[in-house]
Order: sequence, then structure tokens, then C-alpha cells
Amino acid sequence: MSEQMVILQWSDVFIGLGLIAVAIGLSWFQGFGLERDLAIGTLRSIVQLAILGYVLVYLFELKNLWIVVAILLGMALIAAYTGRGRMKKPYPGMLPILWFSIACGSFFSVGYVTLISMRDPVALTPQYLIPLGGMIIGNSLNGITLGVERFHSELSLQRDRVECLLAMGANGDRASHDCLKAAFGAAMIPTINALMVLGLIQIPGIMTGQVMAGVSPVTAVMYQLVAMFMIAGGKVVVLTLGLRMGLRKYFTPEHQLRMDLV
Repeated sequence: MSEQMVILQWSDVFIGLGLIAVAIGLSWFQGFGLERDLAIGTLRSIVQLAILGYVLVYLFELKNLWIVVAILLGMALIAAYTGRGRMKKPYPGMLPILWFSIACGSFFSVGYVTLISMRDPVALTPQYLIPLGGMIIGNSLNGITLGVERFHSELSLQRDRVECLLAMGANGDRASHDCLKAAFGAAMIPTINALMVLGLIQIPGIMTGQVMAGVSPVTAVMYQLVAMFMIAGGKVVVLTLGLRMGLRKYFTPEHQLRMDLV
């Protein structure tokens, strides 16, 4: 297999902005109103990734595991803050719940992969832990955001049914079980779809990057499978914790539905 790879310069990256220009132009022409979001998102991605690239050079030299843990906790906090900001109607105490669930699910998933699946001391270095942690935290953010939004929508739509079940003696967990099930399923759709078409119509990011860098496709496949298992398992843990803990915020201690939240 060839060891050559294309080396990009910053000038090449800015040439690639032509695709964003096309997207903004099409959005403006069709009146979709996405121009501002596309522009801001693109600018932020350039600045944030440029800073990240130079910071990682320094972080990869660190040998202190606790510093890496603190970095991952900080990333989880930023994800939780971002997730709460995307909610149309956040419930009280949402930020610590999102942070706790994202952190727990991410550490569980990354810990399982590095300690049990890989079983190599090299996997406990910042070069592995930070990218793997960032991957699962980012996917967990998308999952819990979708899950909480869908749960709120289902609870609002099924309010009469939920109140009827509560009046018949059901507790909050039982009365809102169908809402929770719908939210959980909706949040997992992107991950399940990705698992279904993996290798058929999609070559995911890790595998693409490794193959382009000259790594054997078979080795790249193994890394990609582990990454997908990590994302799926971690997201289920995050959703279970986040939705279960958040669910209780919608009910009083007497198992009455809080109308101010739905």
C-alpha cells in the first residue's frame, strides 16, 4: 500500500470554502434563511479547529492522566452548556444533569475501549484519550439533545393521557413511559442508521482518515468498528441517565405533572 498522502496547506483549506459559498448562495436563492448560521458555523469551525490543532500538539506531550481527565470533564461541561442552550424550554437543573450523564457515558465508553478492548498502555495516552473522548462527547451531545427535545414534545402531546394515568395511581415513571420510549428511539435513530449502512454506502471518518493516511484498510476497519461500538454504547448510557434524571423534573414529589414545564 502506498505510504504517500496529500499534504494540505492553509491556502488549500480556504479554497475549500468555495463549497460553503455555494451552500450559502443556494440557501439565499431559495429563501431558506440559513446563510447566517452557515457563515457563523464555518467561521467558528475554522477558529476552533485551528486552535485545537496547535493545542493538541502540546497536550499530546502530557503524561499526566489526571490532566487529561480534567480536559475531558471540561469538554463534557461545554457540551452540556451547548445542549442546554439548544433547548427551547430547559427544565430547572438541566445543566448538571446533562453534564453528569455525558461525562458518565463518555468515561464508561472510552474506559471500556482503552482498558478492555485495546488493552495497551499506549491507549491511555492523550493521543488516544482526547480524540476518543471528543468523539463520544460530541455524539452524546447530539443524542441527548434530540432525546430531551423529543421527550418534551411527547409529554406535551400526550399530556391528557399522562394525567389520566397519574389519576389512576401510576407514578411519573410509569405514566410517561411511552414518551420516554419515543424519545429514546428518536435519539438513537442516527446511530442505528449509521450501523445499518456502515461499509455499504458510508465510509466513516476514522476509516477515511486512516486509509487516506496510508493505513491498511483492514486495520482501519477494526478501528472504525471499535469507534462505532463505543459511540453506540456510550450514547445509550448517556440517554438512560439523562432522560431518566430529567424525567423526574417534570413531576412533583406527589407525582403530579408540572404544567409550567409542558
